[in-house]
Amino acid sequence: MIIRTLLTIINLATFAAAIGVLIALPQYSAFAFYFLVGWMVASLILFYQPWASRPLGAHAAPAAPGTPAPGPAAARPSAPLPSGGPATAPLDFCVYCAAPLAPQVPKCTACGHDRGSF
Repeated sequence: MIIRTLLTIINLATFAAAIGVLIALPQYSAFAFYFLVGWMVASLILFYQPWASRPLGAHAAPAAPGTPAPGPAAARPSAPLPSGGPATAPLDFCVYCAAPLAPQVPKCTACGHDRGSF
């Protein structure tokens, strides 16, 4: 189970309890309302933390000596990623009608839109 799933379950239980307080004990409705507002802010902050996407209770096995630790660094390619500039290779299909395009054609022959490049 991912920690975000657990937070979602706790959020649903908290909202159900607050609605129960609002219905059963109307004299505490202001307290329940402000508690809900505070809980919503706190849960949003907790929900979007980087550690919230980790599995709950999962422990990694110790690695053998001399082997790199598994993780995001081991999954990355060794080649550098391209810069954020414009793409160098044009698409070989029209993004509007999905018709195949030859590499030198500036416009789609089927629908007439300009060739897209991503």
